[in-house]
Amino acid sequence: MDSAEGEGEPTHLRQPAESAVFSDLPYGGETVKFRILISPDEDGVFVATVPSLPGCVSQGTTRAEALVNVREAIAGYLESLRERGEPIPPAINEEVIDVAV
Repeated sequence: MDSAEGEGEPTHLRQPAESAVFSDLPYGGETVKFRILISPDEDGVFVATVPSLPGCVSQGTTRAEALVNVREAIAGYLESLRERGEPIPPAINEEVIDVAV
């Protein structure tokens, strides 16, 4: 990571490219956890995708901004499903661990 990347972000948000982040969002009285993949594009913008929600993608100039924006995108996606009476994908049950190499 170069010295400018990740500056001003909380330490727990500083992760390498192609990392998995889990986002808990309320839906119909329950909290649903989604896996989010974040990677910088060729312009240095962080792109966040939600594999379990096809087409649910957002971005930000920092990892933290990408996370905020993708939470909004997920909320909109879930609202669209709710309005159409469609089920939401099941919550994930995985964990991410750090391994020193």
